[in-house]
Amino acid sequence: MRLLPRLAAPGLGLLLCACLTACYDPPESPVRYVNKPYLFSFIPPKGWTVTEDKTEACQVSVEARHGECRFYVCVSVRPTEFLPTTSDFANCELVKAYVADTLKGFNVTCRPTTIQGRRSYDAIYLRRVDDGNGGIKLQLVRQTFLSRGKMLYTLTSYVFGRDEAELRALAPPCDNDITRAEATFFLHQPGSFER
Repeated sequence: MRLLPRLAAPGLGLLLCACLTACYDPPESPVRYVNKPYLFSFIPPKGWTVTEDKTEACQVSVEARHGECRFYVCVSVRPTEFLPTTSDFANCELVKAYVADTLKGFNVTCRPTTIQGRRSYDAIYLRRVDDGNGGIKLQLVRQTFLSRGKMLYTLTSYVFGRDEAELRALAPPCDNDITRAEATFFLHQPGSFER
């Protein structure tokens, strides 16, 4: 009779392992959005919808969206006078001028940063935008500009508010999700998708 528990214990252990394995549901791997023509990818937040479009300003505009939360990646031809130097000061001044003249932004701040080891420039600024009802609303915009050869990659997120003080104190509703998604932005090498 003492032999039965010794024989049953390993069998019960195997049965327990089998039950745990069958009951364990591994977490889903994040799904990476990949744009092969323009050689970039990122992981959108779980449950967000990703759509592609072509606009007057962007050869490809990719929007990740969930309710009122959204961010964009725009790929365009880099103007020759935009980010042409290795000077962070000069490039930030060019970013500020571009935002003010082309994007009609004001109170622009710019700081150099890196994406994947490449020099990029973060700009934060305000814009006045038509609210569709004849009024004006304020928009706080955060953009990262990244130059690669003749192309310019721009990552954009924004939030609306009633006045400048409210906007400066207000974090976009999905700021953490957007920041994590932007941190997964990756530039691929030419030929990396050919197999």
